[in-house]
Amino acid sequence: MSSYQLTFILGIAFLCALVGGTTQPASTRRPPVTTARPTARPTARPTARSCPLFPEVCSRGSPKVCGRTPRGECQRFENICHLMLANVLRLPEGVRHTRDIECRNVRGDGPAHRRPCFNPCPARPVVCKRSPPSQNICVRSRNGRQCKVLANTCQLRNQNCHSQPRNNWLRTDRRRCGQLQLGDKPQECIRVPVRTSPRTTRRPRSTPSPRSTTTTTARSV
Repeated sequence: MSSYQLTFILGIAFLCALVGGTTQPASTRRPPVTTARPTARPTARPTARSCPLFPEVCSRGSPKVCGRTPRGECQRFENICHLMLANVLRLPEGVRHTRDIECRNVRGDGPAHRRPCFNPCPARPVVCKRSPPSQNICVRSRNGRQCKVLANTCQLRNQNCHSQPRNNWLRTDRRRCGQLQLGDKPQECIRVPVRTSPRTTRRPRSTPSPRSTTTTTARSV
């Protein structure tokens, strides 16, 4: 190897060592980012318009809905808001939203068209389980004239599905059956007195009579 090549190699090695000692690797740390805190905006107090009682979905074009009472009767309402209002006012009490198919027997809107909810009947009568006499129920006909005693709701469904006329019996107050027992023929329903709260009559306030004023007259001398 000639002296020229040896000097060239040593020079390159010296330059590499010099460059490697003076340059430092770039740091991977990111400078801290300072974010300004957002100023808290004053929250507006809720008003009657911002907190409505019913959802804002009711309009003239809202679809009709079906409501079901605890007695198994169904009624059509103009929209969901009318049904919620009826639930709050308890007209009727305990009404809740249900499937539209259960209002299949209902022809119009309002309480005047309330009918027993539609329930698809089985092809054959169901074999009902035995129940104690304490679970017997009293049912009335649709016109409210005849009443009879049934064993349970299973037997009531068999009566409405497989007897003529169909859907003719509704559950009612046990007192309307009187002394009827399970297996007796339907008889006229007993009238149950309706409890009315005693009315408080307010007496008209008597106007106080004007006090009699005594006048004294001086005698003439």
